[in-house]
Amino acid sequence: MVALTAARLASVLATFLAGVVAARLLDPAALGVSGVGLTLGWAVAIVANGGLNISAIYFLGRRPEDHRRIVAAILGLALVALVVAVVLTGAAGLVVGNLVLDQQTPLLLVAAAVMAAATIGYEVVGSLLLGLERRRAYVWADVSRSVATFAITLVILGLVSRTAEGYVLATGLGVAVPALATLLVLRRVTGSLRPRFDRALSRDALRLGLAGQVGNVLTFLNLRLDLLLVPALLRLDLAGIYFVATRVSEVVGQASTAASSMLFPHVAGQSDPNDTTTTERTSRLTLLATGVVAVLLAAVSPFVLSLFFGPVYRRGTQALLILLASMLPLALARILAADLKGRGRPGLVSIGTGIGAILTVIADVTLIPVLGIEGAALASLLAYAGTAVILLGCYRRVSGGRLLALLPRPSDIRDVIALGRARLRPSAAPAAPVESVEPVESGADDITAVEANGGTVREAGRS
Repeated sequence: MVALTAARLASVLATFLAGVVAARLLDPAALGVSGVGLTLGWAVAIVANGGLNISAIYFLGRRPEDHRRIVAAILGLALVALVVAVVLTGAAGLVVGNLVLDQQTPLLLVAAAVMAAATIGYEVVGSLLLGLERRRAYVWADVSRSVATFAITLVILGLVSRTAEGYVLATGLGVAVPALATLLVLRRVTGSLRPRFDRALSRDALRLGLAGQVGNVLTFLNLRLDLLLVPALLRLDLAGIYFVATRVSEVVGQASTAASSMLFPHVAGQSDPNDTTTTERTSRLTLLATGVVAVLLAAVSPFVLSLFFGPVYRRGTQALLILLASMLPLALARILAADLKGRGRPGLVSIGTGIGAILTVIADVTLIPVLGIEGAALASLLAYAGTAVILLGCYRRVSGGRLLALLPRPSDIRDVIALGRARLRPSAAPAAPVESVEPVESGADDITAVEANGGTVREAGRS
């Protein structure tokens, strides 16, 4: 988890710089349009992939002896998902153009389709690497995604097209580069990239994946629906300011995305299905890290917005502070969702996130017209908190774990420091610290993961 969090923070730095370039080269209204295009691409990717990332990690963890067949079947379904993504982008783009932007933007739809297809490819291949326990390869893919996104954004916005469409396309291409690179790694591991349409396995994969994917779609609505409602209910320039605030707040979410990514496959592969020790420790350390980073970023938020993005973006300071507070319940919800998916109960995650999505819609529609972008941020806080409460109940019922054991305690501060030192001095780190870190490993996000010193998740759990 520590390694992946560090990689994610490096990725955030590159993504942050790409956002700074976009904010400096585009006006707030164009940046608001970019947020709509990116949200459309992400939404289509979430819907079209059919939960293949969930199925890949779960079945590879449960059936390691059958990994070639599983990989071939998942790749076959991924090809179908890519076609579905293109069709959905065109259909959804017509609706978004009319209701959100009040105009049709064909080039934005093309860029969003590239973004959707690249995201599906990256998530599916990444989840296969996680399920095959090639976590180090996944970490490098995550880093290369951010570096590629930053470099391509510089080239396209600086030399080719200084437009919202250019920014969305650059982001999509930045995701496509590591997706193609990780395909080569996958081929080296499995010996073949030939897809196979396996009816029995495909049926099982879709049954599990779709059950969990409903939760992913609803989670996405919790996270991103405001990026569509703000431009629809307010002005595009305010949408651009709010888009920047959300991207900055994502820095705080990196620990929880890394932790949930590593926790999912560990829980799926652990020998004792009733064990909650890893989930409890992961939750405590993640909440502690999230809280510390949120406080530090809150202290310098006006400076960050005005210096890096421009004085006009200082208007988003209050919204950013609320969004930073919302990262704590969001982090807890991510950890609990990863645990429940690992226990084969993705449907419960869908219930929890479904309630959160309902809260998001009600709160956004109620608060945005009254409070503006601060209302959108407050709606996110309420929705994340509601989701976390529901998932706490589901976790307690399924695992029987103690809820207080999920909350940080003073001794966890020493653990965080020790984990950081272990990563800074890997050659001096004994086996025990590696085992204590490895259980915090999981599947792939927003599905993502990291290879920790060559050991497998199951082996670490048993040892």
